[in-house]
Amino acid sequence: MSIRSFLSNLPVGKRAPTLERAEKKYAQGRHAEAAEIFRALAEQQDAQAQLRLGQLYERGEGVLQSFVEAVRWFRGAAEQGSVPAMARLGEIYLIGLAAPATATPAALSHLQESSSQESLLSRLYPQGLAVPQNHEQAAYWNLAAAQAGEGAAQARLGHQYASGLGVALDLDEAEAWFSAAAKQEHAAGQLGLGILYAGGYGERRDHARALEWLEPCAARGNSTAQQCLAMLLLFGEGVSHDFARAAALLLQAAKAGQPAAMFHLGELYRSGRGVAQSASEAESWLRRAATRGHVKAWLSMVHLFRSGPDPDLNTAAVLCRQAAELGDSEAQYLLGRFYLAGEGVPRDAIEAARWLGKAADQNVTAAYDRLGALYAQGLGLPQDFQAAADWFHRAAAQGDVNALYHLGTLQAGGLGMPADPRAARKRYRQAAKGGSGAACLQLGIIYASGLQVRKDYVAAARWYAQAAAYGLQEGRYNLAFLHFRGLGVAQDSAHALRLLEQAADAGSVQAALALYSQYTEGDYVTADAQAATTWLIRAAKLGSGNAACMLAQRLKRADPSAPPAEQVIELLAVCAAQGHVEAQAALGLLYAEGKHAALDEQLAMRWFARAAQGGNAFAQAWLGDVLIQGRGVPIDREAAAIWYDRAALQGYAGAIAALSAMRAAQGASGEQSVQAFELWLRAAQQGNAAAQHTVGEFYLRGTGTERSVEGARRWLNAAALQGYVPAMVQLGGLLLQHCSEATDLPQAVDFFRRAAAQGNLDAQYNLGVCLRRGVGAERDDAEAERLYRAAATQGHRSAQLALGSLKAQTASSDADWQEVARWYRLAAEGDHPAAMVSLGQLYEGGRGVTLDRSEALALYRKALAAGLSAAASEVRRIEEEMQNPEFAG
Repeated sequence: MSIRSFLSNLPVGKRAPTLERAEKKYAQGRHAEAAEIFRALAEQQDAQAQLRLGQLYERGEGVLQSFVEAVRWFRGAAEQGSVPAMARLGEIYLIGLAAPATATPAALSHLQESSSQESLLSRLYPQGLAVPQNHEQAAYWNLAAAQAGEGAAQARLGHQYASGLGVALDLDEAEAWFSAAAKQEHAAGQLGLGILYAGGYGERRDHARALEWLEPCAARGNSTAQQCLAMLLLFGEGVSHDFARAAALLLQAAKAGQPAAMFHLGELYRSGRGVAQSASEAESWLRRAATRGHVKAWLSMVHLFRSGPDPDLNTAAVLCRQAAELGDSEAQYLLGRFYLAGEGVPRDAIEAARWLGKAADQNVTAAYDRLGALYAQGLGLPQDFQAAADWFHRAAAQGDVNALYHLGTLQAGGLGMPADPRAARKRYRQAAKGGSGAACLQLGIIYASGLQVRKDYVAAARWYAQAAAYGLQEGRYNLAFLHFRGLGVAQDSAHALRLLEQAADAGSVQAALALYSQYTEGDYVTADAQAATTWLIRAAKLGSGNAACMLAQRLKRADPSAPPAEQVIELLAVCAAQGHVEAQAALGLLYAEGKHAALDEQLAMRWFARAAQGGNAFAQAWLGDVLIQGRGVPIDREAAAIWYDRAALQGYAGAIAALSAMRAAQGASGEQSVQAFELWLRAAQQGNAAAQHTVGEFYLRGTGTERSVEGARRWLNAAALQGYVPAMVQLGGLLLQHCSEATDLPQAVDFFRRAAAQGNLDAQYNLGVCLRRGVGAERDDAEAERLYRAAATQGHRSAQLALGSLKAQTASSDADWQEVARWYRLAAEGDHPAAMVSLGQLYEGGRGVTLDRSEALALYRKALAAGLSAAASEVRRIEEEMQNPEFAG
């Protein structure tokens, strides 16, 4: 049955909407019907209906869950004086609403990784999935509700004044609103007052008196006093530092046999403070200290062998293990880091976790943080966010700013602890105050993006600058773009370029690529192809495999700006050797083609093999082609199938097609269909939207699997949620034709609406039909006409016919009928048989066209020939009439 035929059989009668009817429907669990009534009343500006409709959207009851729509209806009610709506708006804008649980993990991942208007998720949900925090709006609505006596709103407003969120910081106002809520015995108001009256303390030190007593003792030759006095002269508070005198005192104490003095003297030689820097003198004194039982001396030698122009990482690791096995907690921590990074030892996350655990057992705060990170990542330890949070808490309690930053990240995401964006920001600020560049950067991102907080570019610029001051180049990078756009800082493209250049000079690949982009696109600076190429080369030299691949692409298309082939190959080789699989594949292709590099099939095979092992789908498919064709290697269909299969698992269409062809040559058609289905299913399970759509069609047709409308619906929905427009259209039609739940029709309309917004002609037509018939949405002829026209003007034949039919119902003048005839003719010329009949009827009646029964007969006959059996009666009728002398007369 066609969509149009199905819709024509639906009832259209309705009773007058009332709140009582809506609430009764809701109480009966008939949420979709309740929502329809609430919507009708809400559109008539009924405040209570608007409030209730907002609640349904927020909970996803009877409608497709949408926090954005919920806020829209709450606002409508609040603007008419609804206190509950004001209060809810105040709460929503204060805390924000994350994406609803009905969104898939894949959709949520797209939302976090891309804010582009062209992203798949943005095309599916053009207004977004979440409601971001907006503290100014929160203050506005909380004030309105608070003045109406709503206790929770009073407490929230007090919180905003106390924190300076959306309002100027004002503790007096905060106290007043907290008190108002507390007088109503509202827990949040009482808590707010308690927090408002809290405070903090500090400490101070004074070493001057100690210095006064150590001086005479050291003068009499007491080596311990000499050593202690040297320590005060090096590190004391409230005293003048004197590195040269400290070195002299340490030398006296070291000669007297003080191991600690030997150690500190070695450290002075290592750093060059108070004495001329000397690695040999440093090693000599540190070894003396170590052989006398000073464990930290072993660790200092580790640092000595790790530094300098020719570091010896293997010796450093051996010395570190020796100190670690002697029980030195810092050495245990450092050895754990060596195993994590593969520095001087094989990379081993399990061994890293073991040594970090030993360090943590000795209360090394940094080890707490590292262990927390391992638990969070599931690296060397089972993934356990609660355990990660526990370790971060222990580290933070000891003042570890990195742990504070990580706790903020866990709390922001609700991992291992309740989600609390405000508390997360507080932890970030604490970490930033302690010197965490990562926390400064994150705060800058939060304020620049308005992530659950009111956008504040001035604050973002301040935090980015602080991150840069702490040596984090991402801060300088982000600050540059604020200067480009004049957000929170003066618009200054020259300064922005300097910031990016400084970041690139400090090793930031991201900054080098940004400079390439600016000189290529000319967004904020004058485009300069030569400068763009220079920065692209710089990015490749800094280790960007993507940049090296872009240079290779320029080389292949004979771009005049491409650097010499030898330089491109050298850059690709460096990145490929560092494990960049795309660079490996690009290098393999150059050697395989033999155009810009000497043809070398063995070298090409080696690089393609490494890229394929690294997961590059193109390289995997290339190896499959080589093995099945026997290009330079013996033909091996089994090995080819393995590589094709690996590429197919990543949704590589060429590999899936090759495998399908191989399977088709091996078995019967039924088996071929099953194998093809399994291949596409693998790609679909990897998240490939096109494959998910194909699997949905397989289920719908029963190809390669049992026919299953539910299976088709599930996979089409998966593709639709990724913004795959053909899946949205097909799923909409499936929901209409196989409607089993009250929400199916509104969901079908929603999918048509989203696809239509992306310009899909079938969706525009289908949505127009739904609105014309009042199926899944309120009847709206004006919007239906707009949609029909949008599709019709782009050649959609059914839309042209529908538009003509719609216009015919209201035609009252020759001009109106001429427009009707124009749309019918366009559809008929596109071989739409029903349009031929409609146009023929106009020719019979002379409406919008010159009366011409012969032309009408010709159109009826053409429609019949095109397969429209209903046209047969029209043909017989007009033929009989034209032969009747009485009619002819």
